[in-house]
Amino acid sequence: MYTFDVCVVGSGPGGGIAAYALAKAGLKTGLLEAGPPLRAGIDYGKHAMPWEVHEQLLNGQWARNSAFGLREQNHFTGVGDRPDHGWLKAVGGRSLCWAGHSLRFGPKDYQEWPISYDEMAPYYSKAERFMGVYGHKDGLSNMPDGEFLKPIGMRCGEHLLKRGVERMKAQGAKMEFVQQRKAMLTEDHASGRARCHFCGQCSGCCVDAKYTSANTPIPMGLRTGNLTLLSDAMMTRILTDSSKRRISGVEFTKANGEVDRVNCRALVLACNSIETPRQLLINGLANSSGQVGRNLTSHFGLNVQGYFPELRDRKALDDECAGAYQSLLTGLYWDKPSPKFQGTYQVQCTAGWALMDLPVRGIKGYGKSFKRELREKCAGNARMNMQGTLLISSKKFVDLDQSRKDKYGLPLSRIHLFYEDSDIAMAQDMVERCEDIIRAGRGEVIASPGKVTADKLMIDYNHWVGTVRMGNDPKTSVLDRFGRSHDIPNLFVGDASVFPAYPEKNPTLSNIALSWRMSEHLAELAKKGELS
Repeated sequence: MYTFDVCVVGSGPGGGIAAYALAKAGLKTGLLEAGPPLRAGIDYGKHAMPWEVHEQLLNGQWARNSAFGLREQNHFTGVGDRPDHGWLKAVGGRSLCWAGHSLRFGPKDYQEWPISYDEMAPYYSKAERFMGVYGHKDGLSNMPDGEFLKPIGMRCGEHLLKRGVERMKAQGAKMEFVQQRKAMLTEDHASGRARCHFCGQCSGCCVDAKYTSANTPIPMGLRTGNLTLLSDAMMTRILTDSSKRRISGVEFTKANGEVDRVNCRALVLACNSIETPRQLLINGLANSSGQVGRNLTSHFGLNVQGYFPELRDRKALDDECAGAYQSLLTGLYWDKPSPKFQGTYQVQCTAGWALMDLPVRGIKGYGKSFKRELREKCAGNARMNMQGTLLISSKKFVDLDQSRKDKYGLPLSRIHLFYEDSDIAMAQDMVERCEDIIRAGRGEVIASPGKVTADKLMIDYNHWVGTVRMGNDPKTSVLDRFGRSHDIPNLFVGDASVFPAYPEKNPTLSNIALSWRMSEHLAELAKKGELS
């Protein structure tokens, strides 16, 4: 049995920073992680020759090349339009496999939140300095500049996409094309991590140049002497007093099947936006509003691919760079919403030799002519990947599947996803706009979904948010503006399930900033004696 001031469950982006911030504040903190510690470049992200990677994929050995391959399988029930979920049980969680994209939400994105951008700005700055985020200062109104390391450039095909955007802007289109911002070291950093060597394998960075919870906040928290890491420890029960108004601890099961217990004055759930509501629903906690599991949303999209003939004879170079997407089409519908759909989207763009697996599918024949066309298509291609905001509605939610249990005897989560007219209209807008951009840049559209239907859309299984939303009204929200339960004063949430609304931008930087803010608030409450 263990006793801590605070127990944090989940070591991903939100849980890792919470454990560090709480330990640094002097609180004895236990960090519970369901999976094991992994070694970058050994247990995942191991470099290999192309034919070796091919053999690994054929044999289902994703783990040697990418941390994506370590995610859980058959751990939920999907209902509707092919939902998926990227749960990674390991120290660091999904921070091991994220691409590093680090975009601030802007002032307009916070209009439906109980907090403002101005309140969050200092935490964005702290997070960027702590993580090491590179980027350009673009001066955009609703994607504020951050505190950046020196940026890197775009690829040839991306520059030609930008040319298309600039030509359309000259005709009155409202959009911007900018360099991606990523938590990847391009210069020396206080964390001591290695600089990026531009191998392109960011979903399993072998040298820890990319920020993860496992390589920065957790080690720094451990060095304070106030943090204890309990890995291979799956939380199986939340313990309360008789009134169910106060958390007293959690039970967890070790890898050998032994059940143990943590006693704590406060509990921080940072499991993920599917697992956190599952645990609350299983334990019947913090749900007087009926909103636990509701308001589920993510990002979704599809791809359009172009080819720029003027690049066909360029020199063959390694275009891997710092991962696939080095540029971003953004600024769409910020000032004037579309009458056809709610919300907006951004488009992550990539180009060049890193896309060899895509052009090859459309090339006919064999031999010398096949090789020549393949080389030309690789040299001149560019891909545009939509990241749209999924409409929040009663058709999208998480509940429990009482007919299916995990190995601990707990009901699995059930994810309900149904694409609606707004979602399809948004995707159609993206397809038409991206085709126009490619042609305006003097390129050819070589792959496009054409007319969009629900079966063509792809959900981002790593970007689920919103299922334990924050708000000022206990009748319509689960948490207050700091991520503290309305019902249980010593229960807090530190993952992206707290989001009450969702823009088109990637969630991880905001998750980290919010969790840091929540942790500082929790530490202040502890100092005042309000958690005893």
